[in-house]
Amino acid sequence: MKSNSKSTRSRNDSRHAWSFWLWLVATFSVVLIVAVIGTAGLVRHALTLGHTRLSDTQADVVIALSEFPLLVRTAVQELASRILGEPFPLLLDRNQIEKPSWVRRFPASEDSGFLLFSGVDPAAKHSIVQLIRISDGKVVSRWEPDWSAIYERTTAKKGAPVRSLGTSMAIHPLLLADGDIIFNTDTSLVRLSPCSPLPVWVLDQEMHHSIQFDESGSAVWVPSVSKDAFADNPWIRDRVRDDALAHVSTDGQVLDKRSFARILLDNGLRAMLLSGDLRNDPIHINEIKVALQSTHYWQRGDLLISAAAPSAVFLYRPSTDRIIWHQTGPWLHQHSADFVDDHRISVFDNNVLTGVPDDYAFVRPDATNHVILYDFDTGRTSEPYAALLAKARPVTRTQGRARVLPDGGLFVEETNYGRHLRFTRDRLLWSRINDYDDRRIGAVSWSRYLTAEEAAGPLRALIARRCQ
Repeated sequence: MKSNSKSTRSRNDSRHAWSFWLWLVATFSVVLIVAVIGTAGLVRHALTLGHTRLSDTQADVVIALSEFPLLVRTAVQELASRILGEPFPLLLDRNQIEKPSWVRRFPASEDSGFLLFSGVDPAAKHSIVQLIRISDGKVVSRWEPDWSAIYERTTAKKGAPVRSLGTSMAIHPLLLADGDIIFNTDTSLVRLSPCSPLPVWVLDQEMHHSIQFDESGSAVWVPSVSKDAFADNPWIRDRVRDDALAHVSTDGQVLDKRSFARILLDNGLRAMLLSGDLRNDPIHINEIKVALQSTHYWQRGDLLISAAAPSAVFLYRPSTDRIIWHQTGPWLHQHSADFVDDHRISVFDNNVLTGVPDDYAFVRPDATNHVILYDFDTGRTSEPYAALLAKARPVTRTQGRARVLPDGGLFVEETNYGRHLRFTRDRLLWSRINDYDDRRIGAVSWSRYLTAEEAAGPLRALIARRCQ
C-alpha cells in the first residue's frame, strides 16, 4: 500500500511539475508577444517622421532595445555554428524552397566560360570563393577568407547588418588581373589572395552590393554610405541612410565618395527622394555599372545606377555631376542593371512588393523575376527571355543578378535560393544548385559569369603564382 501511495504521489508531483512548466511557458509566450507588439509600435513611432512624443534620447534607446533580440539570435547562431561546425543561418531547407521547375544540369561541356562562385561550400563549411570551369565543373582556383582576421580589422557600423563568422559572405567578388579578388562584407571592402586566407588589405568603411571596375581597370566603383546630403538637418542625418558612390583604388584607397541623395537634390529630383514618408533607406543603391565606351547615349566613364527603393535606374556622369537620364519602372525593386550594347541596357526586375509577407511578395501568384531590356533608340522596353524565365521560374525576392552575354545568352543568379542558371537564346543550357547535402542548399552571394576571354588573363596569373 505504501508503495502504491508513493507511486501515486510521484505521478501527481510529476503532473504538477509539467503543469507548472506549461504554465510558465504559456505565460512567458504571452508576455513575449505583448512585448514584441509593444516594442514594434514604439520602434515605428521612434522612426516616424513628424510629430513624436519621444525625445531623441528616448527614440535612440527604443531603437537600441529593438536591435537586442537580433544580437541575441546572432550570438546563438554563432555559438551553434562554432559548436557543430556548420553555417546554420546560410543553409536552406530543400523541402521548403525547391520547386518542380528546378533541374540539376551541371557541368555543361558546351559552355567555355567560368563561374566565379561565391557561397557556402560543404567541404569548408563556410562561405568561400571558387573559380569553376563550367565545361567540366573543375575548381581551378579558390579563395578561403579568414573571417576572424577580417573582422579584427573591421568596426561595427550603425545600421549595417550584424555579421558573425557563421553568417559571413564574400559579396560580389571581382577577379583582378593578378588573381586576387576584391569583395565586400557590407561593413568593409576586402582584397584577398588565393595564396593566403589573410586579407591583403581591409578598407574599414561601409561598402555594399556591387563591385565593378571603372573605365581604367585600376579602380572600382562600389555603393557606400555618406552623411553629406542631410548635414543641415541632424535629425534626418542620424536616421535616414544616405547611399553614396565610392571610387576605390585596387590598393584600397578611397579616391572619391559622392552622396547620391545630394546628387538627386542637385539634379532637381528632390521629389523622388523626399516625397511621402522618408524611409530609413529611401534610395538603396544595389548596382553601379561603368560605361567602357562612348556611344550616342552615354560617354566612357558614365555610371549606370540601380536604386531599388524608388524602382529607378539612372545614367550619371561623374565628370559633370549630372544625371543625364533616369526612368522609374516598369521594373519593380530591381537589381543588376547593365550595359548590353551601344544603345540598350538590361535590368534584372525582381518584380516584387516590399513590406509584405513572402507568400504575397508577387502581385500574382504565378509571377516570376523578369529581365527587361531598355532601348534608347526607341525608348521602349522588351523581354526577349520571358518564355525561358517563365519555364525556369526564378523568384528571388531580394538580391539577384542577371547578365546578357556576348553570345546573346543570359546568366541569372537566383540569390535567395542558391541557384545559378545559364540560357542560350532559346533554351536552358545549365542549372547549378548549391547543394550542401541531401537536405539543405547553401546560400550564394552575387557570383559572376566570366567568358573564356575574360578569365584568360587572371588564369595565366594564377598558374604563374603556383599557390594552389
